[in-house]
Amino acid sequence: MNGGISVKIFVDTNLINQSAHFGWQDKDKALYGLREGYKKSADELVEIAVNSGNNFKILDTYIFPILFSYRHCLEISLKHIYMRAWRKMPAGGHNLLTLWDIIKVEIIDKMINSEEFVEQVKTYKEHFIRYDLNGIECNKVRSMLKELQEANQRDTEIEPAKKQVDQNAEVWRYLMSADDTLFFTKGHSIDYLVLKDGIGYVYDVLDYIYHIVNEYLSS
Repeated sequence: MNGGISVKIFVDTNLINQSAHFGWQDKDKALYGLREGYKKSADELVEIAVNSGNNFKILDTYIFPILFSYRHCLEISLKHIYMRAWRKMPAGGHNLLTLWDIIKVEIIDKMINSEEFVEQVKTYKEHFIRYDLNGIECNKVRSMLKELQEANQRDTEIEPAKKQVDQNAEVWRYLMSADDTLFFTKGHSIDYLVLKDGIGYVYDVLDYIYHIVNEYLSS
C-alpha cells in the first residue's frame, strides 16, 4: 500500500550521500549550523523563485518559507553572539529589536567599543588585533530589523488595534493571528533579490560582530 516507502519518518540508513547527521555539535556549533542552514536554504529558494520563469505559484508561495527562514537566521545570529559572549541565551524571546538592543548595549558598547575591555583582552591575547565597527551603521541595522519585525504595520486596511509587531515570529509562519485575523488584508509586493541583499547585509554585520567577540574571547 505504501509503494515501498518507509512508514517511518526518521530512519538511519547509513547512506552517507543522503543522510543528515546532528547531535554531535556543541552549543556554539549548533547555533552556527542553524543560522547558516536557514540563511543558505532561503538564498537557494530565492534563486529557485526568480528562475522559475514567472511561475506565480512559486513566486507567490515561496516568499513565506523564505521570509520565515531569513527572519529566523537573524534571530539565531543575535542569540549566537550573546551565547559566545556570556555562555547563555539572552532574554528577549523572538523579539528582534529587543535582542538587537541587548547586543548593542552588552556586546557593542561594553565590549567592542570599550577601551577598558580591549585593554583586558590585550593582557591574554598573544597576537592582539584591534577590531572596530567603523563603516557599520548600527542605527541602519536596527532600522532594517524593525522593518522586518513590523512587516504588517503599513497595512492600512488593518484596524490599528489589530496591527501586531511580529515579536513572536508568527507573521510569516501563519499569516494570521491566534484570533483568526489576517496579518495582511491587501496586496503587497516584495522584490526577491532586494530582499536577499538586505538580509545578506544584516547577516554579514551580525556575523562580523560574532567574529570580533570570538576573537577577543579566544586565548
